Amino acid sequence: MSAPGPRFRGPRSLRSGRSSPLRSGTSSPLRSGIISTVLFLTTLLVALTGTSCATDGSSESGPSGSTVPEGASPGDVIGTASDTSEYRSLAKIAERALRFRYRSEHPVTGELVPVSAAAFVPRGTAPAGGWPVIALGHPTTGVANNCAPSFYGNLLGTVDLVATLLEQGFVVVQTDYQGLGTPGDHAYLEPTVAARNIIDSVRAVRSIVHDTTDDWWGFGVSQGAHAVFRANEIADSYGDGLNLMGTVSMSPALDIRPLADSMAAGTLTPDQIAFLPVILTGLKTVHPELNIDDYLRGPIRDTFRVFLECNDAARVQKQDIVEITEPPDYRPIDAAATERLRGWLGEASLPQGRASAPMLISYSSEDKVIRPSWTAGAIEQACARGDVINTVIVRGQSHGILDVGSKTADWVKAVSNGDPVRNDCR
Repeated sequence: MSAPGPRFRGPRSLRSGRSSPLRSGTSSPLRSGIISTVLFLTTLLVALTGTSCATDGSSESGPSGSTVPEGASPGDVIGTASDTSEYRSLAKIAERALRFRYRSEHPVTGELVPVSAAAFVPRGTAPAGGWPVIALGHPTTGVANNCAPSFYGNLLGTVDLVATLLEQGFVVVQTDYQGLGTPGDHAYLEPTVAARNIIDSVRAVRSIVHDTTDDWWGFGVSQGAHAVFRANEIADSYGDGLNLMGTVSMSPALDIRPLADSMAAGTLTPDQIAFLPVILTGLKTVHPELNIDDYLRGPIRDTFRVFLECNDAARVQKQDIVEITEPPDYRPIDAAATERLRGWLGEASLPQGRASAPMLISYSSEDKVIRPSWTAGAIEQACARGDVINTVIVRGQSHGILDVGSKTADWVKAVSNGDPVRNDCR
């Protein structure tokens, strides 16, 4: 599959040739801040100091989303989007910051469910044809209802990444995912639910910000990388009316089946132990028959709900619990339980289809959450399906947002211009 031809002029920084905030050696927010703060359910899950929880403004100006009007469609905004000054660090970069709710179609029930999100518009004049849109898939924050990033001034750790993308000339929309900030359970790592949330957030933001193009990009980290990867796979079938240009998956949680074997072997890292309650909770949302006691016991079972929260007090307690958790505390009760878990994890694993557009996938050779061999294996599977993938492997960095120098910006520029892009699947 070849890279698509040029459909828009590309982000401002790429057109003008100015240094990208992703470029190595610059004093960018990416390099200086979020590498250490955005992790995938490690003991440094999120940094909440100095932020406040805000009410989703759309709930005050429109219906809650529980009643779906006749003729409603995926991507419809619920009520009225609310301009907000809550995201103070973006005030000089963003022309507008908005919070809103929108509808997304559940892949199993077909129900249109409410999802909350935040969107940001760059300062300046839109390029000819409109602003390109980038859908940002956030990393793990928790599964409690109040773990919706849009409710917090620092977006629970992604505000610097949003700033980077705004400076490159994108309209940025960040979904909270179904069940975070809206009624119902959050089906953590259920790929198609999150993928539809991503795609429908693009539909929604285009109805709010009118000077946007139908070309869009996906950029995700960890849980969000998993979501945008799946969004790429279903974009041709579900994303009608939109044109996906490409996706960037950073530290993606793709093939997570080996987690079951690591639990049985008693070889989990502390970072992996920290996300066990969240991933089991997500699986139980889809498979109510899952018995948590088959997989956890001891202190981590006694304090299970602490791991589902996203506040400072919980973060400190998680660290203490992980330090005293031993292999018998997380080893599946028997071989049958291990096999069941492997099957459920397989349902959440990717790839599950052929990609609709090129991908850039980056991961660290020192990732202690999603083992590099797991990611490499998933990429090999995707290549066998005919995907076009540019793989970037970094060293000496933790799981989360990675410093890859100018590689992401260069890749986006090449795809935007219809230039050939490296395909590591060949």
